[in-house]
Amino acid sequence: MKGHVYKRCPCGVLKDSNDRRVNCSRRHGSWYFVHELPLDGVGRRRQTTKGGFATEREARGALNDALAKIDQGSYVRPTRQTVGDYLEQWLAGKGRLRSSTRRSYQEHIDLYLRPGLGHLRLTDLREVQIERLYAAMKQLGRPSPEPSYELDRLAAARKAPLPQPLTAARIRRVPATLMSALNGAVRRRLIGHNPAAHVELASGRRPRAVVWTDDRILEWQRTGVRPAVAVWTPQQAGAFLDRATSHRLYPMSHPIAYRGLRRGEAVGLRWQDADLNAGLLRITQQVVQLGWATEVGEPKTDSGERAVTLDGGTSFALQAWRSTQAAEREAWGAAWQHTGLIFAREDGTQLHPDTVSSAFERIIREAELPPIRLHDLRHTAASLALAAGVPLKVVSEQLGHSSLAITADTYTSVLPAVAAAAAEAVANVIPRSRDAAAFPFRSHLEPQETPVKTRTTARQAKPQVRKVSRSGPPGDRTLNPRIKSPLLCQLS
Repeated sequence: MKGHVYKRCPCGVLKDSNDRRVNCSRRHGSWYFVHELPLDGVGRRRQTTKGGFATEREARGALNDALAKIDQGSYVRPTRQTVGDYLEQWLAGKGRLRSSTRRSYQEHIDLYLRPGLGHLRLTDLREVQIERLYAAMKQLGRPSPEPSYELDRLAAARKAPLPQPLTAARIRRVPATLMSALNGAVRRRLIGHNPAAHVELASGRRPRAVVWTDDRILEWQRTGVRPAVAVWTPQQAGAFLDRATSHRLYPMSHPIAYRGLRRGEAVGLRWQDADLNAGLLRITQQVVQLGWATEVGEPKTDSGERAVTLDGGTSFALQAWRSTQAAEREAWGAAWQHTGLIFAREDGTQLHPDTVSSAFERIIREAELPPIRLHDLRHTAASLALAAGVPLKVVSEQLGHSSLAITADTYTSVLPAVAAAAAEAVANVIPRSRDAAAFPFRSHLEPQETPVKTRTTARQAKPQVRKVSRSGPPGDRTLNPRIKSPLLCQLS
């Protein structure tokens, strides 16, 4: 590729005596460069020009950088496309997205990315602008936020003020959407690099599930603050199932509590995917809630499509439910809706996922149990499976996870009894003598009475006793070498 630099000034075109064009000798104006671009799709030549350089050296350096990028295949021609226009174009081209994921991306664009960055040119987007957007998102919903231009645009994009600040998990989802979109822009050669890749975010960890122990229940009753993710003990899970027997959807609680099905998977179960004689359920679809509307789609992940082995109690509960549903079908007659769903309304129509969650919360209140979400019953199933000695790989396949890390980090909790057994098992590995193991621990800060040998006189027949205080740090054994340590006395 070829190119050259030239100077442009208000003096217009200047020529010498031989009618040749020359540059202006006055020290004003600016320098420009022009160079050729790769041929377009139909083989036509193209050129680009850029100016505003103060010296010829700056213009020539920029020209050389541009030509080098063309040779390396990394050159990006500046365009007037804005970030907002590109985000809509990017989302429209994602043909394989799930409806719930598309809805989430569209919400991120409408409420955060377009108001905060949409007015900027895509090629002009820089890290500092993205950092300002993330800082403004943290101020949303706070009683006295720090004013900023970005915060005003985010607030104007909402119909009503945000009642509370955004959670850390929500803030991290928006950068993930922007990162994916800008990675697509790099692949399409619309920008040279992804500026969002160099923006640091606050570390956000998934909330670990905790067990509703007696101390946590007392603290919740005192303060009203509940853990973000909590699971029940085996006794609490049993009390829930006992109370649920009087409710119509009791059979649905079995595959969720025992086998860890997702709510949408349980609502979308069909009789054609069940083999109760063999004790198997095949998860092939789920019902997704989009606002209040619902949609039937594929499982959440590829590994979510799986076969779940049932225990005898769950198989028996589902067989009894089949008889109940047959009686309801006969009672409704021609008005019955043949949806083929295992768990349905009395007329056979599909259950709404929110109806299942409401029934679950009602049973918890009736049983006077500490509150958990319906999805936390899935965590409980994973914790109980591990407590029963089921291998982590089997639990991961049961839950339909794509990796063991997800199962270990998010969906499992250590029950107190299991933790106590593990602690005792470790302690039993270390051999100890019987006398040493029974020796009572004594703090190094406690004063000790140590007898000191003295000469016996007629006036003093008893040995003197003086107090020796160990005031040094833990592990400091700087004592009188003639005085034997109590621990050594015990072992000698």
